Amino acid sequence: MEGVKNSNSWQVLQESMRAPSFLELDVDCTAVGIADVNGPIVHFREILFLEGEIHEEPETLKSHCASLVALWMAMRTPSLVDLGQCTCIGRRLLKQEPTLGRRFAVHASQFGDHSLLFAVISSTKRWNNVETVKRIVAELVEQAGQIYAVDDFPPCAPSEQDDVGLDWYQFTTREVQILKLVASGISNKQIARELGSSPNTVRNQIHALFRKTEVTSRTALAMRVAAIK
Repeated sequence: MEGVKNSNSWQVLQESMRAPSFLELDVDCTAVGIADVNGPIVHFREILFLEGEIHEEPETLKSHCASLVALWMAMRTPSLVDLGQCTCIGRRLLKQEPTLGRRFAVHASQFGDHSLLFAVISSTKRWNNVETVKRIVAELVEQAGQIYAVDDFPPCAPSEQDDVGLDWYQFTTREVQILKLVASGISNKQIARELGSSPNTVRNQIHALFRKTEVTSRTALAMRVAAIK
């Protein structure tokens, strides 16, 4: 993922990730970043710390993080989510089939009216001690907040959304796929074939994207996608 802050201060966070209680979680990706939240829209300002990369396309991890941050905004507490089967780089390198569920834990700390400092950890291991996981991700946020303050990074002002283009981070991975296929000009039937879905399902998903992006036609939707290519 682009824009990762490089600072020796983050070695403190890496040291805490070597604790036995953390290692037992078998975490293969840890991300700490700043996000701006405006209603249902989550926009990443920057990634402050990233260890491990579980997806070939950074948008996939960002999309997951956006969904998790949105969940945290509703719960306001350390939260665990199982996103089910996930074909990721780590398991493919080991020639393992994507049969395991991928689990995420998220916590955040709000500063200002719209900005969050969040931490996300991920693993394919089943976490039996839920409270331990919640405590660990909460401690990561606390440590990251202290490092962020010590390094005296400039505060992040809420970003202005583009009136023409789209912010990919407000969409799920499947929605991003559909948006790109719509922009390519192919029919619902062809999109369904590409995704292994049905034309009726694709039609409903596209209409849901109309509402989400506040447009009323495929042409308008394609133009908004094209604006950020």
